[in-house]
Amino acid sequence: MAEETQTPNPMIAGGEKRITVAEKEIADRATNAERKNWLRDRVAYLKKGISDMKSRSFLIAEYDPFIVIPVNILGSTSDPFAPNVGDYALVVFGEKIVPAVVGDGGPNYKVGEASLRIAKELNSRATPNNRPVSDLKVTYLIFPGSREAERGPPDYAAWRSKCIALAQEIGGLGAGSQILEWKDLLAPPPPPPAPVPPPAPATPAPAQPKPAQP
Repeated sequence: MAEETQTPNPMIAGGEKRITVAEKEIADRATNAERKNWLRDRVAYLKKGISDMKSRSFLIAEYDPFIVIPVNILGSTSDPFAPNVGDYALVVFGEKIVPAVVGDGGPNYKVGEASLRIAKELNSRATPNNRPVSDLKVTYLIFPGSREAERGPPDYAAWRSKCIALAQEIGGLGAGSQILEWKDLLAPPPPPPAPVPPPAPATPAPAQPKPAQP
């Protein structure tokens, strides 16, 4: 999608750093020709990726709550109820209900993928190499055909509101259940409060003249 946010992709800085390191190695006379050719190809690849990240918005697994659906059922033209990228969803695990979107397609044989942001919400010990849940205890409730007509940068408050409305259409949530409110981890911190000026010193009252002696 076209870039619609002023927040830079946090992966850009890492890519630019790798380009700088590679260019220094290319300039080093000790680097052999084969290595230089590989580095030049790598730099070109990184520059293209950075250009895409600067001109387009992407979901970021560490920051954005999204799920991954096997590509064989993603956007199936033979099934009017097949999910598609951008559709809203709820991820349910125990007492937790978190709003999300369908963010990508994955292998046909793999069901239950989610972004690292969701994984850590379900289990704080989750990592890219350590799944949050191993048993069949997580439910994905996807709302087919619910994606927005125009794509834009993630708006977690809007996602939550839409998921609440969609859940109401099928009966709503159980008593006492609530949908999680995601915090925007990439939002700039609020400005510090303006300093409060110290109170002005009290002006002493003028001395009263002594009454004249009779």
